[in-house]
Amino acid sequence: MKIVIENRTAKIIDLEKLENLIKNVVVNELGKEPDSELDIMLTNDAEIASLNAKYRKKEGPTDVLSFEYGLDEDVIGDIMVSLETIEQQAKSYGNSFEEELSLMLIHGLLHILGYDHEADDEEAKVMFQRQQKYFDKFVKEG
Repeated sequence: MKIVIENRTAKIIDLEKLENLIKNVVVNELGKEPDSELDIMLTNDAEIASLNAKYRKKEGPTDVLSFEYGLDEDVIGDIMVSLETIEQQAKSYGNSFEEELSLMLIHGLLHILGYDHEADDEEAKVMFQRQQKYFDKFVKEG
């Protein structure tokens, strides 16, 4: 699996660690590493707010946006993360910056893999349980 991470901020991020996290979650979900690409953009609040308004018709920044194209596509999806929002959320939730970034990447990746927490309460429960499972396994215990 090819993972392309573009960091559009000045913040230093361990990209190799993020790639390993993504690959671990994908293999756990699919049983193998697909022969496809996933694109990730690390950005700021202004840029993600613009994307949020354009694609979701929602005002203001958000932590993560995911665009799923299908597991049979050459590029299975795009994930955009606002590092500014992640930094604020980390403090609110008692996580380190790296933990919160990892958690939101897992969240976005689960959307790419077909999970949806907005349509159905039961599916939301399943998605958040999986998110926590992968966070505990690959980030906390890492």
